[in-house]
Amino acid sequence: MEPGAALQVRQGMRLPFINTDAELLNQVQTAGESIAPHGSEAWGGSGSHFRVTPIGDRTKAIEYINYQMPPLILINFSDEEIDSFGIIKQIVEDPWLNYGAIIAFFRDSGTLEKINQLEDTNIVLSLQFGEVAQQFPNVLEVVGANPQILFQRAMHKDLLSDISGHFVIANDISIVPFYANLIANYLYNLDFIERERKLGINLSLSEMLINAIEHGNCGIGGKEKGEALEKGLSIPDLIRERTQDPAVSARRVHFQYAINRDHSSYVIRDEGKGFDWRSHVNVEEVDILAQHGRGIWMTSGNVDRIEYNDAGNMVTLTVQHRKNMTNSIPLAFGDSELVDFEPGEIVFREGEESTFLYYIAEGEFRVETNNRTLATMNPADILLGEMSFLLEESRSATVIANSPGKLIKISKETFVENIKSNPHYGLFLAKLIAQRLQRLSQRFSS
Repeated sequence: MEPGAALQVRQGMRLPFINTDAELLNQVQTAGESIAPHGSEAWGGSGSHFRVTPIGDRTKAIEYINYQMPPLILINFSDEEIDSFGIIKQIVEDPWLNYGAIIAFFRDSGTLEKINQLEDTNIVLSLQFGEVAQQFPNVLEVVGANPQILFQRAMHKDLLSDISGHFVIANDISIVPFYANLIANYLYNLDFIERERKLGINLSLSEMLINAIEHGNCGIGGKEKGEALEKGLSIPDLIRERTQDPAVSARRVHFQYAINRDHSSYVIRDEGKGFDWRSHVNVEEVDILAQHGRGIWMTSGNVDRIEYNDAGNMVTLTVQHRKNMTNSIPLAFGDSELVDFEPGEIVFREGEESTFLYYIAEGEFRVETNNRTLATMNPADILLGEMSFLLEESRSATVIANSPGKLIKISKETFVENIKSNPHYGLFLAKLIAQRLQRLSQRFSS
């Protein structure tokens, strides 16, 4: 993976940790300070590391998230001194800005159950206290090698178009949900897939990765698996048993992803001998209670294409993305007027007074001047007409709907009042405009 040109060089990555447990903080800090992310040129050199910023107060936590817009947030949900679930509720209420990936730390199964009941969150991994020393460094390695997949929901749409990367996974199925969540949440956050499909993609990737570890690298067959389960053994027990063999332990699962606007593809390859995949693909009925074959059947129903190599130790999954992108409506502008546009309808004309800013909820719009198309705008661009609106100048171009669309019409009075009560929105707008100007400058200088 080559670091994306849009990513700026960083001297370490700050990780806000909402927590008051000193022992847990020490474990997390130790892991953060010891990991030098992959792709060191993009992350400030081999001396780079993750810098943990402890936050022990709910108000300060929300303030930090609002103003710093961190791509990754750490939260101790078992902390009795902090209302972590209240913080999550506040984040979910306004996902337009506050949508960094979240790693949830927990002490007991009761807390984990509550975490699993949360809806519409960007939690990519739930990590029990006892697993931190072993698993958290692995998580940071992944984040360091693939920073582009964590970028803010609203900011990311304006930063990158195509991304790709490569995960190398050891024979430990407990970490598999992290990789599947990263991908499924990313697709959903960019509105490439619907909410209902996010779960299906997540389950399919998890199944294929677990199959690669369990059946591919560890060579655990369906019959052997069934007999072990009948004896009360678990799959992790079987895997640990198999990985006592150094040759098996050294095997890895390779997980590649390539994501663009239209579709994404995922290649999962294990280092085992392969299997007879032909007997499991394109079957019409499968016993969903069976211990072997149901993962392939389920995956076939969740992705648009599934292909195996001849040996059966590599599978490629293809997911077609939805064509019509939409944007979640910012909480601060939820009461503003939502205007529908039909193809060919004019939003505003060149030379008109600039009295409204538009937030693109749905549709595609073309920008014209002197009967020449300068650009097309869609929900990925987030805002329309913001420059003339802020500079109090007349419109510099005409904007016309290319497709049915929806725009939130924000008056100057509404905008100013909401910036006063939500000043972090102003910071977001400043960053957005700065990035657009930077890209424009790079385009003309290249």
